[in-house]
Amino acid sequence: MFNFKKFLFLFSFYVLSLPLWSQQVIQLSLEQARAYAQQHNYDLRNASLDIESAEYKVKETVSNGLPQASATIGYNDNIGLPVQLVPGDFFGQPGQDIEVQFGTRYSGSLGATVNQLLFSGSYLVGLQASKAYLEQSKKSFVKTKTEVNKSVSEAYFLVLASQEGISVIDSTLKITSKLAEQTRIIVENGFAEETEYDQLHLLLADLEVSRTNILSQIESTTAMLKYQLGMSDKDQIQLTETLVTLTEKLAAEQLLAKQFKLDSNIDFQILKNQQDLALLQVKLEQSAFLPTVSAFLNYQTQAQRNQWDFFSSNGKWYSSSVWGISMQIPILSSGERMHKVKQAKFQFEKTKVAEEMVSTSLYLKHKTTKDELTNALSTFQNTRSNKDLAEKIFRRTGIKYTEGLAGSLDLLNTHNQYITAESQFINAALNLLNKSIAMETLLSESE
Repeated sequence: MFNFKKFLFLFSFYVLSLPLWSQQVIQLSLEQARAYAQQHNYDLRNASLDIESAEYKVKETVSNGLPQASATIGYNDNIGLPVQLVPGDFFGQPGQDIEVQFGTRYSGSLGATVNQLLFSGSYLVGLQASKAYLEQSKKSFVKTKTEVNKSVSEAYFLVLASQEGISVIDSTLKITSKLAEQTRIIVENGFAEETEYDQLHLLLADLEVSRTNILSQIESTTAMLKYQLGMSDKDQIQLTETLVTLTEKLAAEQLLAKQFKLDSNIDFQILKNQQDLALLQVKLEQSAFLPTVSAFLNYQTQAQRNQWDFFSSNGKWYSSSVWGISMQIPILSSGERMHKVKQAKFQFEKTKVAEEMVSTSLYLKHKTTKDELTNALSTFQNTRSNKDLAEKIFRRTGIKYTEGLAGSLDLLNTHNQYITAESQFINAALNLLNKSIAMETLLSESE
């Protein structure tokens, strides 16, 4: 027997649960986050489109040197033929002007022209420049990819740091709440002053405020990470790694031992490509001194009618055709072409100066980043030991407090010491990861 109420309940449950099923939580490790960004990041998608555009630019330039064909169709309806005055001497009527109309009422024409470039210095240089521009687009894509990896990593670390902070606050809240409840009972039984409980209650209030602030920070850092990933704000993500595991995975010691290769650096490669483009600009200006040679073939047919019968088989069409070669030879520009060549050479010389500057800058950046990473690693190791020690002291003081061997002031001091140590550890881990990513980015080799 059909149970309508049961059906209605199941249908309502299905409809209400649809949003929960459709909104899946995406779990991401750091590598998975980077891989996701490679497909969805806004800047990378634009950089990929730039490559495709540059590829078609090369094809466009090649097409300019291939045969170019065009066709023309013309039609005229001479509503009023022009009248010409001709001396009557031609018609045996001297001294009189005879009115004559030349032409027919209707005329039509069909034509086709084929042009072929035989030699052009600017075309040859332009072809090389378009290929260099394509290479530049590819280098820019690699540069953008490196920057996106760095940005995604830094945003990922910020979310983890905020989550680590909330974990510390929640752990402290749990311990402090338990101590506060025990203290309340002791105070009610008259074995402790009410001030002891008030101090713990004040400490709990401060922790709640800190927790609210960190939750807001998690929300903002997560939104930043989603943006870097190319996700919608409605997407739900869950990070599967921790600050500590990532410090081990990135292996700062191995990054410090790795040699810096200038030629493999993407910024240096982009500069070298710009140098090639500047040299091609010099060649382009020099090509203005060379002649341009092209060939052409033209065919045309015309018909003239006093009656509109262009499609009649009896009507005549008069055709003509011609082919030839033309050469444009530059002779005198009053120094304009030479001045352009000089300007292009100066721009090329500037790229050489830029090469020296960028080389020095990159070596200096590597040294600075290496020193910063070394210091970050040392600070991280020290703060990790301090954090473990501060946590041990805080827990022991809590035990002593419940046993009446320590006062609330002692507990408050050790608590502040513990929170400070945890905060320093999180900041040190975050700094180590950021410096590691900076070194990884600097050492990364282009594909």
